Amino acid sequence: MNDSSSLKFNQSTSWDVEKTTDQGILKKCRAAYWKPCLIGLVLGCLCAGIALGVVTTQLIQDEQKSMTTTSTTSTTTTSATTTTSTTTSTTSTSTSTSTTSATTSTSSTSSTSSTSTTSTTSTTSTSSTSATTSTTTTTSTTSTTTTTSVALPSQCFNYTTNSDSTRNVADKSVTSCDSTAFGSTGVWVRFVSPAGTMIATYDPGYYYCGTDAPGWYKDSYPTSAGSTVNGTVCYSWSSNSCLWSNTILITNCSTFYVFLLIDTAYCNLRYCTV
Repeated sequence: MNDSSSLKFNQSTSWDVEKTTDQGILKKCRAAYWKPCLIGLVLGCLCAGIALGVVTTQLIQDEQKSMTTTSTTSTTTTSATTTTSTTTSTTSTSTSTSTTSATTSTSSTSSTSSTSTTSTTSTTSTSSTSATTSTTTTTSTTSTTTTTSVALPSQCFNYTTNSDSTRNVADKSVTSCDSTAFGSTGVWVRFVSPAGTMIATYDPGYYYCGTDAPGWYKDSYPTSAGSTVNGTVCYSWSSNSCLWSNTILITNCSTFYVFLLIDTAYCNLRYCTV
């Protein structure tokens, strides 16, 4: 009885000792591997982070390499036009020519980035050359004047000069007449200032030229030197511009006139001068 009990007790005690020993060994084992496992876990996390960073960097570089570059170039060109006009004649010639000037301007703008665009503009302007030729023709005209001497009649050298200012068409100071002044055959007379130089060619009206009925010449004077004409002198009175009349001769002496005058038919009739 005691032996069995003792055996059971011993077995039970032995089992408990073994169990306690195994638990101690397990605890020791667990204590021995805990730190290396933690270190391994940390190292694994670090390696995974490094690997993820390398992959991310490579992806970024690949995206940058895949971006494209666009280049745009625009060019503007202006063509040159040349116009030439020419006028030609004879004799003297003058020519004027303008030179040709060409101007080229180029502007370039460039920028550098991950995406770059370059624009180049070229402008060329050319001015046209204009040549003008003008010709002037001068015509010279020579005029020749031939002077022929005219033999003047004797009355141009033998005459009586009359300068009586009362005969002038504007005079009303006296009342005179020519009824006995020149005779029946007549006298060649040249009138000079202040009387005037010729007999009036219009009706002055009565009570002028120092008389009641002034006489005026109604025909044409001779136009060429040395020529003589026969004309009529009228005497104005009241409303009749030619109530009386007589005939006279007039000679053109180149620079003056002479008159062959006769007596008037009545008194208070007088030759009127201007």
